[in-house]
Amino acid sequence: MTARRHVIAVDIGGTHTDAALLTAAGDLHVHKVRSTPADPGIALITAIDGLLAASGLAFADIAAVAHGTTIATNAVILGDFARVGMLVSAGFEDILEIGTQQRPDLYDPWRGKPAPIVPRARVHGIAERVASDGAVVVALDEDQVRAAARALASEVDAVAIVFLFSFADPTHERRAAELVREELPGIPVTISSVVAPEFREYPRAVTTALNAALLPRSGGYIDRLDARLRDRGFAGAFQLMTSTGGVVPASVAKEIPVSLLVSGPAAGAVAAAELGRRLGERDLVMLDVGGTSADVALIEAGQPHRRYRGEVAGMPVALPQLDVLPIGAGGGSLARVDDFGALRVGPDSAGADPGPAAYGVAETAALTDAHIVLGSIDPGGLLGGRLPLQPERSRAAIERHVAAHLGVGAEAAAGAAVRIADGKMADALRLVTVGRGFDVRRCALIAFGGAGPLHACAIADDLGIGRVIVPRYPGLTSALGLLMGDGSHELRRTYVAPFRAIDHDRLDVIIGELIREGTDALGDGAEAPTLSLDLDLRFAGQAYELTVPVSEDCSFGPDDLDRVEGAFRAAHESAYGHSWPHSPVELVTVRVRARVSRVAVDWIGGDTRAPIDAPESIRRGWTSSGQPVDYRVLDRAAVTVGLAGPALIQQTDTTTLIPHGWWVARVDGVGMVLERMPEQGAERMPQGDRS
Repeated sequence: MTARRHVIAVDIGGTHTDAALLTAAGDLHVHKVRSTPADPGIALITAIDGLLAASGLAFADIAAVAHGTTIATNAVILGDFARVGMLVSAGFEDILEIGTQQRPDLYDPWRGKPAPIVPRARVHGIAERVASDGAVVVALDEDQVRAAARALASEVDAVAIVFLFSFADPTHERRAAELVREELPGIPVTISSVVAPEFREYPRAVTTALNAALLPRSGGYIDRLDARLRDRGFAGAFQLMTSTGGVVPASVAKEIPVSLLVSGPAAGAVAAAELGRRLGERDLVMLDVGGTSADVALIEAGQPHRRYRGEVAGMPVALPQLDVLPIGAGGGSLARVDDFGALRVGPDSAGADPGPAAYGVAETAALTDAHIVLGSIDPGGLLGGRLPLQPERSRAAIERHVAAHLGVGAEAAAGAAVRIADGKMADALRLVTVGRGFDVRRCALIAFGGAGPLHACAIADDLGIGRVIVPRYPGLTSALGLLMGDGSHELRRTYVAPFRAIDHDRLDVIIGELIREGTDALGDGAEAPTLSLDLDLRFAGQAYELTVPVSEDCSFGPDDLDRVEGAFRAAHESAYGHSWPHSPVELVTVRVRARVSRVAVDWIGGDTRAPIDAPESIRRGWTSSGQPVDYRVLDRAAVTVGLAGPALIQQTDTTTLIPHGWWVARVDGVGMVLERMPEQGAERMPQGDRS
């Protein structure tokens, strides 16, 4: 375990920037500020300044800064890509245009397809060919590479190189990259054998092109943040959270920005899993509701679900990541009535600028405005009063954009907006649980983000969940996840072979190369990484695989064949309800994960201060169904076990709404546990049945 050091984590969201400092003594400081979308670095430095002022430390005292970012996600959402040129094997120039037959609706003649990241005019075919076993069939034509680079010189900001079967032998791609850099100095080049060394050429081409499209902006963003920190005296390690839930050095992240697509949400999933373990909850559904969007995920047996292929802007990407599903429902999501008279909430968002109407700038109605009208949010301000609110503007916006169109009062309109947001979040949670054969009633719901605890109990009621966890710092949980995550880098390479006829010498070479890459990427030599090995297996003839854990030390030999094949057949039976006992098994992809411990996690739950004797008040509000209610309003530090709803628990980073029929069953430094009162009678699996 790494020795204790002063470590900072900063998660930049669309509305707020959250920061946490863990000192070498194990003391935790947190700070939250509004994001600055035009220049995210301003909010990052402001948040760190707040932490340092509270702790008495200086930038020079900090050993590491870990960052969760939305830079790649925002670029995809906005289509803000760099101009990319692409070199491909001759004959595959139309790969991005043709794509595959897979689409959401195969028989919809009016459904368009996503525009390719690289226009056809900037794709150049190069004479070269490597066979599937890595043998060179056609030598690389270096003159063609140079000519293509010169033709692209005035047209591109980055270059992607995707040659057929380069994962089997990357020599041609590497040499072509050298030639392009000679012809186009200063232009970033990315190759598929580094970004996505897997078979299936279309997802590999998309992933590589997307990485190239993100390289200039993401790299510049990371370099500017790093320079700002250095200018303030920071001399430690600058790190970023990747989509797999691991932290890597900034130098690694800037070369593969496509790995940052789920950076912030992955940190939330890491935190949810660790907090669940502290509370003895192994099966959880995560609800992270921020200012712009909500992220949901399933944590099963203490681990967030993972996936190895995803979709970005309608295109497949070959990218390992935690399986986090984002939806357009957050505190800044806009509420409006469409042309058909239907009330909509999101996905459009007010974000941090201009923000909800209550911030004093916008005229549009956001979900936060609806909560203010209902009395769920303190009209005196957010962030402990540092962000003043104008509740009269919230009411005016709800009346203008919602109530007037529906012919109802402001409270009824606000309640309808909240119910729609609740429904969208509940549906998303069903997709990641019931939609995949998992009984959501087995889970506890862990809710965080600035708005998550406002919606948690209503969503739990909808789903039949009887237990809700609200972390100690809900609005900063993803930032804390950056502190909890290990240094981690995942490598993979396709090697297709009959499982019972594997060339173990060749497999050992592949595993050894992946181990070296992972070790080099993670470390400064202070600690040797731990290494684990997974294999993607399938039945012969199948077009999909299952990933099977093999060993925690990357060992694998002939004596392991029976055990691993048995594990695969059992996993296939569990996932699909059958396992062909006589069908041979194939190896498809080799995966190695290198991990380095960063920060001891014994600080979690260390806040053991006794509840304070703070005054409470009564606030008249309305439920989302439009019924008047008198809420008990308490400070989070004054909450004790046994508190029953209706109540509002206020703290600097969020408000927790406890409705009638729910009570506080546990409260400590890890968080609050809310449970439905027995008389509510919701169906729930017994505690002992959760596994």
